[in-house]
Amino acid sequence: MYQMTLGDNDTGSDWETPVGFEWPLQPNRLAACRRLEHFAASAGRAYQTHRNTDRGMGCHVNVSALSPYLRHRMIEETEVLETVLAKHSESAAFKFVQEVFWRGYWKGWLEHRGQLWPEYQRQLPQCLHHTQQDKRLWELYGQAISGTTAIPLFNEWCLELQRTGYLHNHARMWFASIWIFTLRLPWQLGADFFVRHLLDGDPASNTLGWRWVAGLHTQGKTYLATAKNIRTCAEARLDGRSDQQLGLHRLAASAHQVQEYLPAKALQMTAVPWPKPAQGDEEGYRCNRGRTALLLTEEDLTWLPETQLFCVAALNPSPRSVLAPASEQVQAFVHGALVDALSRAGERYVGPKDAATDVVVAPEPMEEADLTAFLVAQRIDQVVCAYAPIGPARLRLELLGDQLAVKGIELRFCMRDYDRMVWPHATKGFFQLGKRIPEFLGAMNFAR
Repeated sequence: MYQMTLGDNDTGSDWETPVGFEWPLQPNRLAACRRLEHFAASAGRAYQTHRNTDRGMGCHVNVSALSPYLRHRMIEETEVLETVLAKHSESAAFKFVQEVFWRGYWKGWLEHRGQLWPEYQRQLPQCLHHTQQDKRLWELYGQAISGTTAIPLFNEWCLELQRTGYLHNHARMWFASIWIFTLRLPWQLGADFFVRHLLDGDPASNTLGWRWVAGLHTQGKTYLATAKNIRTCAEARLDGRSDQQLGLHRLAASAHQVQEYLPAKALQMTAVPWPKPAQGDEEGYRCNRGRTALLLTEEDLTWLPETQLFCVAALNPSPRSVLAPASEQVQAFVHGALVDALSRAGERYVGPKDAATDVVVAPEPMEEADLTAFLVAQRIDQVVCAYAPIGPARLRLELLGDQLAVKGIELRFCMRDYDRMVWPHATKGFFQLGKRIPEFLGAMNFAR
C-alpha cells in the first residue's frame, strides 16, 4: 500500500533506538545517503524475508527508512536502485526493487488522472461536515484520531503514527481497513489524517492506497484486516496478548461495498503534457533565454541543472490538507529539507567572489508574493523547476506561473528521465508496469 516503509523512533525514554537508525530523522541529503548505505546490505534476501513484519514502535529495522527522503527526492530512485544492485543481484533484490517502482506506479497512475486528487480535496470539507451531522459517526471519528477506540491495537498504531510520523506498511493497511470496514468511517477522512501525520505523506500513494483498501482503486478488490493476518505479521509487538485484549475480536468479518463519491470525470484518463526532459539540449533548459533562476520545491530537492544561473530560490512547504495543518514534525521536516537543498545549491553554484557571475541563493523558502518580488529584484527572465506531480505544490506552481508571467518571467518545468520512462506504463494495474522492470533497469545501464 505504501512503499519504502520508514523506521522512525520517538524521542521518549521508554524505548531504545535500534542500531543504524537516527531519531529524529534529519531532513537532509547527508542523512538520506547514510541511511541508504546502511540499509543496502540488507536489501536482498533479508528484506524479502522480513519486510512484512511489524515489530512495533522503534523496532522497524527490517525496512529501509528511505521513504521520507524519496518522497521529497532528497535521494532519487535511480541512485537507490544503483546502490542496492551494486550489492545484490536483480533476483536477490527483486522485492525491494519492485517496491521502488511501486512509488513510480502510484505517481504515474495519478498523473494520468489529473482530476482525481483535486476533486477528492474539493469534497473533503463536505465529507467532514456530513460526518459531524451524524452524532455516532462523529464520536467514532474523534476516537479514531485520538487513539481511544475499543480496539487497543488500533489505538497503538494511532499513537505511533502521531509520535513518530511512521507506520509499518502492513500496519497502514490494517489501520485503513479497520477505519473503513470496522469503524465504518469515510476513507477520505482517514487518508487526510494519514497525510497530515506521515513524514512520507504523498498525494499519490496515500490517496490511492486508501482507495485500494476500500476496493475503489481495483473495483471490488478490498483489503480486509483479520486477526490471523495481524498475528502472523505482527506477533513481535503483541506481547502475547489475546484477541480480546487487543480488540481483534471486534474486527469486521466481511468488507461492505464502499460507495464511490467521485464523479466519473475524476476517474477518466487525462492527457499528460510531458515537459522537456531534465537532461536538456538546445531545446531544453540549457537554452539561453536571459537571466535564469532555479526554483526548488518540496517535490524534488536534488535536481540541480547544468546551466548558468543567476539565483536560486525555494517555494515554502505546501499545505497537505484543506481541513487542518500537517503535524508540527511534518512541517519541520519539510522546511528543514528545503533549507538543506538551498544550502547544497549554494555549494554547487556559488563560485569565488571574483567570479564573473555572482549567484544569489535565498536563505529561506518563501511564499509566492515574496518569491515573485525576489525574482523581480534579481532581474530574472526565466525560472526552471523540476516537474511537480499532481498535488498541492503543483497547484501552487500553476498559479505562480501566471503571477510570474505578469512580471515578464517564464516558469519552465523539466521532467526527470526516470519519470518519463516509468509513468507512461502506469495507466492500469501494477502488473503491466512491473513486467517492464528488467527493461527499465537495462535502460538505466548501472555499472555492476
